[in-house]
Amino acid sequence: MSARDVVEDFRKADLRLRLLLFGDGAVTPPLVKGEVPRQRVTSEIKHLRAAFDRLVERERASRSEVADAARALESELTQRAALQAAAQRVAVQAAAEREAERPPLVTPAEAAKVLGMSSSSVYRAIRNGTLEAATPVGVPVRVSSAEVLRLLAERRRG
Repeated sequence: MSARDVVEDFRKADLRLRLLLFGDGAVTPPLVKGEVPRQRVTSEIKHLRAAFDRLVERERASRSEVADAARALESELTQRAALQAAAQRVAVQAAAEREAERPPLVTPAEAAKVLGMSSSSVYRAIRNGTLEAATPVGVPVRVSSAEVLRLLAERRRG
């Protein structure tokens, strides 16, 4: 039985009970005046109670279905969040490994201090190609510390 049928049964039983107890207010008087009408009222009350019980059961079933769907959705979202967190951890770890492989970068002023020369000399060496430099996005020129050490070792040999 569909929810619409249950609601319709409840409405019909309610209407029959109202007619028995109160009449229609214009032509039909109330019918509760003796044993037979009381039995009819009792019967209608039973029908009304049965329709109401079916309606409540249907509501419980639909709430149960909604709760089951909510639990399934929560479980799926939890699984997806766990997968995304794991993927993000792997990506962060891979980025950290790549960063660890890459030599640290220093500013031209820091390179000049280590090499014992002026910043303008470091910039000149970068322009001449003697010293390799990087320009990361959004950051001014940086020099690899390995490149600074290489140039320092060449200067000591020469």
